Amino acid sequence: MPIFTEEFTSKVAPSKLFDAGAVDSHNLIPKLMPEAVSSATLLVGDGGVGTVKLFKFTDVVPYDILKERVEVLDKENLEYTLSWIEGGLLGAKLQSATYNVKLQPGADGGSVIKITVDYQPKPGAELTEADVNADKEDSFGVFQAVEAYLLANPDAYAA
Repeated sequence: MPIFTEEFTSKVAPSKLFDAGAVDSHNLIPKLMPEAVSSATLLVGDGGVGTVKLFKFTDVVPYDILKERVEVLDKENLEYTLSWIEGGLLGAKLQSATYNVKLQPGADGGSVIKITVDYQPKPGAELTEADVNADKEDSFGVFQAVEAYLLANPDAYAA
């Protein structure tokens, strides 16, 4: 069960979702989800490939921090890849986790979003279906918050 892929649609244009959810996530997500994310900062870089983002969480999240590194940021093809480098389930159950997100044009100016997650469990650790489902729900919750913000603020992240 180390890999899962999810595909869903949005009424928001792919370029806006990409800019808000990938490029500017460290600024936008704490504002949209203050009950879960207390802060987010760039530790290294300017948001492009190699950037390390630190997210700090509130008590409603079962871990304190998550550091992620931007591995791919392809603005032309609206694709990005990030890897967890500290926090989350790393150390306890995972050796690594990599997220690849591709956004494509969908119906009526919207988007089709495909997320592929590759988990590498620690030797001897059990990554349960409940762990994977919780991560899916968290990822979808972030997407829903970004989408709702963009629908309510149509001029935000305009090209």
